[in-house]
Amino acid sequence: MAELAKQSSVKLPRGAAPEETAEVRCSFCGGTGKDPFGVMSWLSNCCVCGGKGVVRVKAPYRPCPHCRNTGAVKTFTCTVCRGTGYVPRPAGPTLVCPECRGTGDDRGAPALSCLKCHGLGLVAPGKS
Repeated sequence: MAELAKQSSVKLPRGAAPEETAEVRCSFCGGTGKDPFGVMSWLSNCCVCGGKGVVRVKAPYRPCPHCRNTGAVKTFTCTVCRGTGYVPRPAGPTLVCPECRGTGDDRGAPALSCLKCHGLGLVAPGKS
């Protein structure tokens, strides 16, 4: 038991598996690592990937419906995917959100995410 405690420095709740992640191209900067809008300077690093051009996302993932995989809404970082352009794929059965019809956008203000599905475009069958 002592050996097992030494091997694992991360404490996980009982029955929890470590999160799997994948490395994908940063959608906000298009993989360049530079600020796509040149707000501070054309030499500024991307605020999402920190200049690396790649980000880590939870796997399995799918394109973000709210920003349409661009990482940005207008010139702001997407609040749903935090600029990565990808969101985690929900586990279990899902339905298209009846409120936003899968777009992830609020009907009254498209720059905001849907309140029912939180911008994911999908809901669990019991929530529709």
